[in-house]
Amino acid sequence: MALAGLDIGTSGCKFTILDEQSNVLGKDYCPYEAKREGGHHELDCAEVWNSVKRVIKNATAQCPGEKVEAFAVTTLGETVALLDKDDHIIGGGIIYTDSRGQEECLELVRLMGGEKRMTEITGTVPRSMYTLCKLMWMKKHSDIVDRADKILLMEDFATYLFTGERKVAYSSAMRTLGLDVNTMTWSHEVMDAAGIDYRKFSTPVPAGTIVGTVKPALAQELGLSPDTVVCTGGHDQACCALGAGVVEDYVCMEGTGTTQNNTFYSRDLLPMDFMIQHYFSFVPHALPDAHLYFWGIGAGGVLLQWFRDNLGRMEKQIAKEQGKDVYQMLDAMVSPEPTGLLITPFFADTGAMEGPGQKASFWGLSLETKPIDIYKGLMEGLAFEIRHFYDILESGGIEIRHVHASGGGAKSPVWLQIKADVTGRNFQALKNSETGTVACVMLASVALGKHKDLKDAAKTYVKLSRTYEPDPKRHAIYNELYEKYKRISGAVDWIMK
Repeated sequence: MALAGLDIGTSGCKFTILDEQSNVLGKDYCPYEAKREGGHHELDCAEVWNSVKRVIKNATAQCPGEKVEAFAVTTLGETVALLDKDDHIIGGGIIYTDSRGQEECLELVRLMGGEKRMTEITGTVPRSMYTLCKLMWMKKHSDIVDRADKILLMEDFATYLFTGERKVAYSSAMRTLGLDVNTMTWSHEVMDAAGIDYRKFSTPVPAGTIVGTVKPALAQELGLSPDTVVCTGGHDQACCALGAGVVEDYVCMEGTGTTQNNTFYSRDLLPMDFMIQHYFSFVPHALPDAHLYFWGIGAGGVLLQWFRDNLGRMEKQIAKEQGKDVYQMLDAMVSPEPTGLLITPFFADTGAMEGPGQKASFWGLSLETKPIDIYKGLMEGLAFEIRHFYDILESGGIEIRHVHASGGGAKSPVWLQIKADVTGRNFQALKNSETGTVACVMLASVALGKHKDLKDAAKTYVKLSRTYEPDPKRHAIYNELYEKYKRISGAVDWIMK
């Protein structure tokens, strides 16, 4: 018997099957790309669904003798699929980096009586990245929203197609900007102000809720059983935090995937003014009476992808010809010493966590600068932002004692060492860095009663690995660079206003 996790991301999806000892029995990953043109960034929802079916079919084929009893689903936030009455997909799935919705966000805040009122209801500081702002834009410029019979986030888009039932985890629902965190139901007040019919959304439920079983014909196609149970998982950052072992105070997850996020656990709610000032987002933890807070920037590992496709084309081609991983090849070329470059890594202006309007900048380049220096400089710039986050927490009296690293960035020893050297903190890798799918397995296990609760499940599935400690000499150099970085970042922000 086995359990599994499905993780649907911005640039690809993965399905991992684990046994009861957390051994991998089968897994597969399928990449896809968002269409980005003229500030419009969209996923092809039909392509996403076909990719989901492909990874499940490929993963189950690797362990034909095992029955997958259940799986949960975690996904990127904000993006929705619009379905008509016949369940045909209409329109594209707008993603958070899309430039649309900025004016609509301001309009929604005005209609609701201000930013503080919105945050009190939704637990989220309003920004244009969120679903309602995108839907308001769509409603102004087309009839798609009106024609839609169902508005599904990527989580319940998948679970609905699997089961025919409509439920969505609280953490996913909160990324719409339309969930009332005081009642954990759709806010009629916010939805009415946005002009969106809340009844088109699925019912919000806790993470780990059983949605239903896989439709028989689909189960046969994918190598599953018609008895396979499908559960809610939630927003990817919430699930990654759970799968990284963020189940107690003083623990923070540093997650570098397409974006860079930091998620910390708290039993207490943070002051509203503190949240608004620093663009913190809140979601309920899968654990009862606990909260998760997000902070990060819209570009993370995607910056290395940008480097690969623009400045590292030769290495990309060589890696392809030799059958090697291009990032491992680039990491091997990196010098251990600080580059001295200062790169503010705000490539994706989401109007979200980094604050609206910030721009990327490069400082310290010379005729001696090599492309590999820029590659490392991008990693350093992202590490400076992590350090900035820890400074913010400390200013609010919040202590972080342990940092668990997850996501694709955690597969790079070079990058983890940079983060340790820049922040002066230990970074602990996980044996399974794909924490989103691990969390899904944990949620499915508790849903079936195989573990009494998530803390118990974490003992089985969360495995810590190597610890990266800061090098004192490099940390001292980075201390000086960080002071310059803060001044430069503030100056760029002021200049671009």
